Amino acid sequence: MPGRVASFDDAQFKNDASSLIKKNLVLPLIPYYNIAPTHAVPVLLNNGTFITAHFGFFPPWAEDRKTIHVNARNESIFEKATFRDAYKQNRCIVVINGYYEWIDSVPYFIHSVNDDYFAIAAIWGEYYDKDLNQNILNVAMITCEPNDKIAKIHHRMPVILDKKDFSTWLNNNDINTLNNLFKIYPSELMTYHEVSKNINKVGFDNSSCIKECKNKISSQLSLF
Repeated sequence: MPGRVASFDDAQFKNDASSLIKKNLVLPLIPYYNIAPTHAVPVLLNNGTFITAHFGFFPPWAEDRKTIHVNARNESIFEKATFRDAYKQNRCIVVINGYYEWIDSVPYFIHSVNDDYFAIAAIWGEYYDKDLNQNILNVAMITCEPNDKIAKIHHRMPVILDKKDFSTWLNNNDINTLNNLFKIYPSELMTYHEVSKNINKVGFDNSSCIKECKNKISSQLSLF
């Protein structure tokens, strides 16, 4: 999808995107290991601001916060009314260190092979909340077909950008050029492992969320 992500170290991203960050409002990054929709994620907007935003995108016509879109499909983002204008004008990069998917209720943490970050292609918007009397910056991550490794877990995966494409994604407005960035991230650069089902609890958030959790029964059987 992804519907749960972890973002706890942005140092390498800030270094790789230093020429694109004009205003850094994430000082320092507060580490979160179990970010669910409606929570805050760090994003680099195409106006050069590095900031945290509401994980979940509100359609331009939204009258309340009940309808949100966590993800947008790369195949249709440029034509769907919900995302079309944001895709043309408001692109951003969501910075995460990994995300979670489930197989038969068993959670797995998906991350880079060198424990680096993922730079996810995304769109952003602003929603005026009447109750709070303020604008809420909100984002949706873009998804694509999975690579061979992720296909074993889920039928979609996020569009992960190479650092050489950061500037193009944020600053180039040619639709064909942007669409060409929707590449399937290589399997050999990603890995995953089983984690504790504590991740299912939205309020549970500490570094143990991403630690490998081997099935005790399987481990015992392997001894015989």
